[in-house]
Amino acid sequence: MTAETQQGSGDDDLGPIDFLAIEFPQGRLTASGFEKLLSLADQGIVGILDMEFIAKDADGKSKKVDVWQFAVPADVDLAAWAGASSGLLDDSDVDEIAASMQPGSVAVVVIYENRWVLGLVDAWRHDGARLIANGGIPAGDLVAALDATERT
Repeated sequence: MTAETQQGSGDDDLGPIDFLAIEFPQGRLTASGFEKLLSLADQGIVGILDMEFIAKDADGKSKKVDVWQFAVPADVDLAAWAGASSGLLDDSDVDEIAASMQPGSVAVVVIYENRWVLGLVDAWRHDGARLIANGGIPAGDLVAALDATERT
């Protein structure tokens, strides 16, 4: 388990940061996930730090694209996400994500803050506790650890 040691008063704290890369075969975006993400952001459960789109052409070449550069179905409203791209992904990130994509597809990459945890940590801090570490556990590592405990 990797953890980040925490210092500070909590005034400028960020919640845990995660990312998702969602591939849309043949570049067919769908509305439901974008609507759910907007709802989570509106509720303050997550904060969107970056949203980038990656296209992989039929020849396997990939690049970051603006959403207006490809056809978006009429039922998919991405207006709420205008300006959500902050450029956090660099070329190596794009290459790594694109390696998992099928030719002709589009992916959305969302880097988000888990804001829900801040209230929890603040409640403990109010009572004198302090956050000393946080970190993520990759799903594959968790599954492997659970499998290992079943064998013992």
